[in-house]
Amino acid sequence: MKYVKLFIAAAALVSFMACNPIEDTSLRQKYITNAGTPITPAELTAALTVQQNGATNDIITLKNARTDVGGAWHIGTAMGETIIKNDQYTYTYEANGEFEIYYVGISEGKIVESSHFPVVVTDVYDPWAGMLTGAKNNTDKSAKKTWSWREVSWGSICNMGAHGGWKYASAGYTPESNFAWWANFTLADVDRSKEKMVFEYDGSKMTTYGPDGNVAATGTFGFIKTSPEDAVLGTWVTTAPLIGARFDDCGQGANNQFYLLTFTDQYITIYHNGWDGSADWDDCGWYAYFEAQ
Repeated sequence: MKYVKLFIAAAALVSFMACNPIEDTSLRQKYITNAGTPITPAELTAALTVQQNGATNDIITLKNARTDVGGAWHIGTAMGETIIKNDQYTYTYEANGEFEIYYVGISEGKIVESSHFPVVVTDVYDPWAGMLTGAKNNTDKSAKKTWSWREVSWGSICNMGAHGGWKYASAGYTPESNFAWWANFTLADVDRSKEKMVFEYDGSKMTTYGPDGNVAATGTFGFIKTSPEDAVLGTWVTTAPLIGARFDDCGQGANNQFYLLTFTDQYITIYHNGWDGSADWDDCGWYAYFEAQ
């Protein structure tokens, strides 16, 4: 019985030790108790440099002199914020407008945000923005252009159709190529004189008008000029829904990306890919056809 009692006592001691580990307080002392005083927003702002250099004002040079304060630059653009995690960086704007740049850092375990630096960009000329807005050069600030529905020859202004269909058009994709599966709409379903979109060169602005002729949404636009898939020209980005968003089963909101299948100064054909990883013919998206007014 003596041996059994000794065994039980030893087991209890081991159990007590396992449930009550000795705490290493060195990290707590370093990062919580004695963490120090974080940098103030004013001190962080004073350590930052935001400069527009060179012959054009679309090139912005950024520098954080307090390299001990890790963080990221937040660069306002026509398509939303771009986040850069470098102490020094040179950013080139692709659209004109009034923007803000600021830095968010971490100092002594605290998040600190700098003041916002205003940036005005006027020297950019994007030919794609020119086609959309009618601007001829970067000084054509007042240029704006109206777009509305185009009904293609087989009778559609928009439809839900096969993903990747544009790759299989025998003579190359045109607005007349038909890959519709369901939800096909024609001019009989809209009033083209009321439902329209106006795009302005200055500030990359967009305004859409709904079926009642009243303003439906306002936002900005931009372009991504790399092809996301074969036979796609690039991507049209908007921060507001286009006309016809109610017909788009993929859904639209404040951040939209549309494949550009055809794009001239007279007509645009888009495809809205609503599902990630879509495979040709195995999924679908929204095709829509627009023309300049």
